[in-house]
Amino acid sequence: MRPRRGWLWVLVAMIVATAITVPLAVLEHQKTAVLMGDSLTAESAPSISMFLEARGYSVHPVALAGSGLLDTEVNWLARGREFIAQYNPNVVTVEFIGDFGNLGTPPGVQANTPTFYRDWAAVAQELENILTSRGAQVYWVIGPPVENPSIQTTITNLDYIYEHLHAPNTASGTPLLINVTPALTEPGGKYTEYLPGPGGGAPIQVRTPDGTHLTIYGVAIFARAIAEGIHS
Repeated sequence: MRPRRGWLWVLVAMIVATAITVPLAVLEHQKTAVLMGDSLTAESAPSISMFLEARGYSVHPVALAGSGLLDTEVNWLARGREFIAQYNPNVVTVEFIGDFGNLGTPPGVQANTPTFYRDWAAVAQELENILTSRGAQVYWVIGPPVENPSIQTTITNLDYIYEHLHAPNTASGTPLLINVTPALTEPGGKYTEYLPGPGGGAPIQVRTPDGTHLTIYGVAIFARAIAEGIHS
């Protein structure tokens, strides 16, 4: 699904941003963040950037709709090396919910098979190693839950992989995670199409009819969860 853009997203993000306290002064040495991912990050990049820029970050979104870590037409490992060399980021967020086959399919690999998950885990670990090679904090995005049970199974399995990566630059070896599930679900993590508006107001739609992507309000919530999950 092609990401949607518009000034309305930024406007809604500004409204939701009232729940976040951010420093007003730009830091003397500006920090740099890279946003990697699929359409969820691509459609949310303007709002995420707004939140992080308020915290003194220079933000570089490099997300691609429909993309996944096993693409053959897009080499995320090579791109990761390029991003590290070009931007030398302090922070990288990585969000991939399992898109497969839209941008080239590896020979002999089918979605949601043991081979699929083994190969995805191997690429994820190599990407973690690349992105942390110069000291960046690398955050893997967990969730959000979706309506389609088959897609949800993929997300659940990939979340498990991300949670069990080895992080070379953390004291515990445990990867840094941003779990967006609580922000975009009902209590208990149950998928919902609507959430209360700002200040507990009337319910507002947060998910599009496909049950995966985000509305304008959903984008703002997703972006806020990403920004709040980063430890400046």
